[in-house]
Amino acid sequence: MAKDSERLEREFIATAREKTGKDIPEWLEVIKGSGEIKPNAILNWLKETHKLNHMQANFLSGMYLNDGKPVYDQQVLFAKLFDGKDHLRGVYDALEKATAAKLPDTLFIPTKTYVSIEAKRCFACATLTKTNIRVGLDLGDLPFDDYTQKARSLGAMPNLTHMVEITAPDDVNERLLTVVGQAYTNAHTK
Repeated sequence: MAKDSERLEREFIATAREKTGKDIPEWLEVIKGSGEIKPNAILNWLKETHKLNHMQANFLSGMYLNDGKPVYDQQVLFAKLFDGKDHLRGVYDALEKATAAKLPDTLFIPTKTYVSIEAKRCFACATLTKTNIRVGLDLGDLPFDDYTQKARSLGAMPNLTHMVEITAPDDVNERLLTVVGQAYTNAHTK
């Protein structure tokens, strides 16, 4: 879940010197000196040259390419998701507000490519395209129909089987909230 990645990154930042022998600014200078500029090249270089584990190398590579800032800074991630898609902000706000009212323990956690919608488990996501928001849902074996389509291009977890595309705040209606509630129930009864 997205909240685990954020927690693990914070823990790594807090314990980097203890676990790796260097703090984050020192590692960023080491990476700069490597001449590597691509995410996987940096990751592999850190693993091979400095014997870091995959998670440590991944966090450092991500922070280096994010101007030294944590990758899982929610405000930064959220802003990047809406870059060039400001017209979808009202749609997203309506989705978040209505979902939180119906399911108060729900968290909305931005990632690099989508907003994870989760409580104890991820049960939905909001993926922004140029024209709409794809609300991915964990509906299991529920048949697809003209409203709840087969999930595609969500960038999220494989348990999200269905999606509903929304383009306006009015699309956040009782029908959508019903399937969001079904996804919540389905994910939390597994």
